[in-house]
Amino acid sequence: MSNDQLTGASLSQGATLSARLNMLVRLHKIEARRGILDILANPISNFMTVLVIAIALALPAGLQILLENGKSLSENWDGASRISLYLKSDLSQSKLLELADKVSQEPGVANVNIITQQQALDDFKQHSGFAEAIEQLDSNPLPPVLVVQPAVSHASPEASEIMLSQFKTYREVELAQLDLDWVRKLYAMLQLAEKAASALGVALALAVLLIVGNTIRLSVQNRREEIEVVKLVGATDAFIRRPFLYTGFWYGLLSGVTCWLILTISLLWLQDPVANLAGLYQSQFRISGLGWLQSFQLISASCVLGLLGSWLSVGRHIRQIEPR
Repeated sequence: MSNDQLTGASLSQGATLSARLNMLVRLHKIEARRGILDILANPISNFMTVLVIAIALALPAGLQILLENGKSLSENWDGASRISLYLKSDLSQSKLLELADKVSQEPGVANVNIITQQQALDDFKQHSGFAEAIEQLDSNPLPPVLVVQPAVSHASPEASEIMLSQFKTYREVELAQLDLDWVRKLYAMLQLAEKAASALGVALALAVLLIVGNTIRLSVQNRREEIEVVKLVGATDAFIRRPFLYTGFWYGLLSGVTCWLILTISLLWLQDPVANLAGLYQSQFRISGLGWLQSFQLISASCVLGLLGSWLSVGRHIRQIEPR
């Protein structure tokens, strides 16, 4: 075979491959359009299906958002995981400042607040109700205190306990105190909430698969005669399956967007009440919603569930349909 013939054959194969790819893309566009048109053909019933799926997705997603906000609130709460270092009463002001600087440079320390002996005495007078009795004392019996706020990465009970043990070795420290019992309870509740959110997410994901699968099953049954005809002319199961897969994808996409809207509107509605409640506790806490990445993950997960539910349902039901 000559070089011209080889070149012509290669061009012919390239053109054939290009034509096949163009045809495949065109078919997918047609089936994608057909899938969305099938949904729009019965807008009310299909909207109800989309809304049910969106609510099923919004429940675990909303719980996860509330859990993340709860973590943020507990980490930034003024009383969370604080370590109080009661120092020796004879510690000078310069030594107190040096020790505070030394403690602040320790790994895992976010902030160090100094409470001098006079500040501690004034605070005790204000809140104890024994101001007159305290005035009779010859000297200030209260020690200076360093209040250490661990960083978020070191706020767990285990990390806080290690930090507490380290501070106890300081010779200037008379007593190091941390309410580990309270911290353990807090983290146990957060872990329980995380497990509950995960279990709810799995259960409702299965529910979404069943909803999509049942919807696609009904669609297959409604088009049974059409499927029998195309099978008679030699259509493959993959060809018949494609429009139903696109329908499942559109259900997932529309449900994901609807779920995102439900969550966003709900969080906006809660913004002012949460801000007012936080203000009563002298806190600047603001509830945070879905970021761009979380929104993308939510909608992507919804699309995957729609596709998977459709694929599981349509494959089994198409195989059961044979031309008469």
